[in-house]
Amino acid sequence: MVMNPTDRFGIRFGGQTGARTPEQKFSLLAGLVYIGIGVVGFAVTGFGDFVGMSHGSLLGIFALNPFHNVVHVAVGAFWLLGAFVLSPAGTEGLNIAIGGFYVLAAVLGFLGYLDLVHVGPALDPDNFLHLASGAAALIFGGGIIRALSGQSATA
Repeated sequence: MVMNPTDRFGIRFGGQTGARTPEQKFSLLAGLVYIGIGVVGFAVTGFGDFVGMSHGSLLGIFALNPFHNVVHVAVGAFWLLGAFVLSPAGTEGLNIAIGGFYVLAAVLGFLGYLDLVHVGPALDPDNFLHLASGAAALIFGGGIIRALSGQSATA
């Protein structure tokens, strides 16, 4: 049985067929937000002292360093790939993967193991942001929103 790339890998060739699914809309929005946060973060931190702890903060709340900004831009780029290149089912999988990544980041942050990206232990606001981002991505990746809206994964 020969499978096309969309069925086998979730990669879509050609244009979008039909309206974007909720998973793809979430992926587009999250990608734009995270790339924007990363770019604004570089305006705050610059590019020196890549993993240092002496940089400023975003909105006076979220501590940043250049490595943290690179992570935001990279994750945002993956989310944009999900919105434009992957099939709806592939985008669900991507949202699950990124959601798991951010939930893990939240857990590691709460335990105090994210010094490399300038996230403090326990009640650091970044930990709650990572937890919220991860939970939202898992909700959209799990197909909960799509099921509630009555759309199929092959839209």
